[in-house]
Amino acid sequence: MRGSGVEPWKFGVGRLLNDPNVRQQLGITADQAAKIQQQESDFRKTEIRNRADLQIKRMDLDDLLSADKPDRSAIDSKLQEIGAAQIALEKSAIDDFLTMQNALTPAQRQKLQEIMTQRRQPVSSGNAAPRSRQGGGHGGRGTAPPPKAQSQAPSNQ
Repeated sequence: MRGSGVEPWKFGVGRLLNDPNVRQQLGITADQAAKIQQQESDFRKTEIRNRADLQIKRMDLDDLLSADKPDRSAIDSKLQEIGAAQIALEKSAIDDFLTMQNALTPAQRQKLQEIMTQRRQPVSSGNAAPRSRQGGGHGGRGTAPPPKAQSQAPSNQ
């Protein structure tokens, strides 16, 4: 997903739409909410399966590379499988994003875009570090480390 040209923050749309406050701000109906929740559940299951499949293929590649006499043909074949698994993962994420977008009215999509833009803005308090877009702000990844306190000379007590 990270190399796809689609901004990483867009892949959190389903989780964002599961927030009751966001749904209220957007005016999401009960029917829309049920569809969104089902789509998010289906996507997360698919994502888990796809990531596990990719991880297994990478382990297989490691085994092939660890052989006394690595088989280049088998390695090339496994690399093709890994590439296909990565594409499947990206396609699944993009399909989920587009499905979520289609579950909303144009006005709701516009309001959602505004909410997402606001959430990407740096916090304006005096000592908060701005979020980096690279990490998408999930779980603290992509944020700058806190500034180091000025060091004082150690006392010899």
